[in-house]
Amino acid sequence: MSDTTTAIQVLDRAVQLLEAIATAGVPATLKIVSAETGLHPSTAHRILNALAAHGLVARGDAGAWRLGRQLRDLA
Repeated sequence: MSDTTTAIQVLDRAVQLLEAIATAGVPATLKIVSAETGLHPSTAHRILNALAAHGLVARGDAGAWRLGRQLRDLA
């Protein structure tokens, strides 16, 4: 996980969440990404939902998060 921080806290948190999902190797639950990032589950959930609205992450049937199609397309 990156130790870089900027003046825009929500972007730092979003990147932390993306990194946690990417390094998990399998779809990651909210509990896992919250523990990995140190973010409160409600904060992580709010940011993940915003990322999902842009296709950067996606939530599977079991509720676990994975990287989204739009993020892969941008890469």
